[in-house]
Amino acid sequence: MAAQVAVLVLLLAALSHGALAWSLATPVAVALIALVGVRWRHRWLHAWLATAVRYLVRARTPPAGSGATALLGWVEPTACYGAQPGVVEDSDGVVAVLELGDGEALQPGAQPTLPSPAELVPAAGPGTVALVVSATPAGGAGPAGASYRQLTDGRIPARQRVLLAVRASRVDVDWSGDELRRCLDGSLRRIGRRLRQDGIAVRQLSVEQVAALLDEASEGSGPVREGWTGIRLGGLRQTNLRVLGLDRLAAEVAEQFIARLLALPAASTTIGWCACAAGTELTVRLGAGTPAGLAAAVATAHRLAGTAGAVVERLDGQQRRGLAATLPLARPPGGSPGGEPGARPDGEPGSPEPATAPRFTPAPSGLVLGHNRHGQPVTVRLFRPEPTRTMLLGGVPAAQVLTMRALAVGAQVVVQTARPQAWEPFLRAVSLPTGGLTVVPLGSPVPAPFGPLVPQLVVVDAGMPDAPAVPAAAWRASLLLREDVSAPDIAELSRADLVILQPLRPDEAALVGDALGLDASRDWLGRLPADMVGAVSRAGAGRSAVRWAVLSATLIERQVIGAPERVATG
Repeated sequence: MAAQVAVLVLLLAALSHGALAWSLATPVAVALIALVGVRWRHRWLHAWLATAVRYLVRARTPPAGSGATALLGWVEPTACYGAQPGVVEDSDGVVAVLELGDGEALQPGAQPTLPSPAELVPAAGPGTVALVVSATPAGGAGPAGASYRQLTDGRIPARQRVLLAVRASRVDVDWSGDELRRCLDGSLRRIGRRLRQDGIAVRQLSVEQVAALLDEASEGSGPVREGWTGIRLGGLRQTNLRVLGLDRLAAEVAEQFIARLLALPAASTTIGWCACAAGTELTVRLGAGTPAGLAAAVATAHRLAGTAGAVVERLDGQQRRGLAATLPLARPPGGSPGGEPGARPDGEPGSPEPATAPRFTPAPSGLVLGHNRHGQPVTVRLFRPEPTRTMLLGGVPAAQVLTMRALAVGAQVVVQTARPQAWEPFLRAVSLPTGGLTVVPLGSPVPAPFGPLVPQLVVVDAGMPDAPAVPAAAWRASLLLREDVSAPDIAELSRADLVILQPLRPDEAALVGDALGLDASRDWLGRLPADMVGAVSRAGAGRSAVRWAVLSATLIERQVIGAPERVATG
């Protein structure tokens, strides 16, 4: 159309027989032809112009209101919270959100491989499925961060959450809400059966839980604001990227690429992998505390994509749309800007169907306690939206190892102790300019936790059973250290969410075994090797889940702390 207008402009200039007409018509014609004939960064110029106009005229901050409601209404103006089975409703349809895996379990188990969203899209009827994975890497600095990278090779996120958003779209404008919900309910039953057959735990989230997810995404210092190249959200500078050419990759290459995206050097990473009958789309949202940190993460994403054979494109002028794609809303893929679903990196259309659909295997997440006999990491999720009461039956060196690892996953650590001389050398060795570790007298007030990006660990080294209680708070874990176990400790053992054990004396093993309801594992408590620990958590119905791990102290931990092993005597 623009080319035809350009020809008409030149024809009118020719008919006018005037130099002025030619001087005005020529640049207009050139500009019109350029709009439809020139591509820049994978988009036609007319697409860039349309993007710029939409960016300038729309609201770039959420409306006034509570966090989750305001954010939802901003990214999807027609959306509102509904009722089960769909928790979000908009003009296109209804959405339900499933949590996959063991969620916030204290001791996560083996992570099963998840199918591609394309495998879960209904064969008949309109629908969209989106896999949304958020990961917070262990980005601690100083000796603690360096030591933890030695331990994990940078592959274990501090926190990870896997969600599946399922959308039922309207086939007809006359569809009622009940018809939409019946369609969605059928999709949920079918997808749930498929996932459970693969050994994947599935839990449907309520309206309140989905609202809490959006609240968590937007909480932090400073308002939410969209810019041309990024977005301020949750106290971080964030940017959204679209991956082009994923469908052209071999399944194994695509799987490795997605896993490496979640391990990028950013403060937070979220991927939205969306599929419908028209094709698939992968969007990545990266967050960092500084512009330099964000630029480094984006540059690494470009290098990863180039190595894999894909292309990463920053969603300039479309950051709000990118944010919506990385929230559990299952918005249908819009294709590449200026292209269509399945477009190759050069913009030419191609078949969107890969030979084999790539799958996704979540990495274990949490704080690494050690390694099991197979050499696999054993993790515990100390930091959760709910408070976590932990008890360590062991020595100060083991407590300091756990403290170093908590610092490495980004926690703020407060040590309340009656013997500061035992902690001062450790404080000098690992203390950071940011004040991530403080040592205070027993019973001192504790500041409130900052939130999921900076959770809090309060270590209580009282040397006596009746230690002052730590106030419970979300994203706060307390760790009560007891070097010797006696009868007065039974009450605290029964209240603890997690108990970490080093080798115990026979009398201590009997006491702890009775208090925690350990049967088959009781004999192990007094016969553990010096470098091994046990982790005991409640499994329901009066039972306890026990996992064993070698503490795997790193070279840096041994240099800073010494030997954390403990030999039970007596």
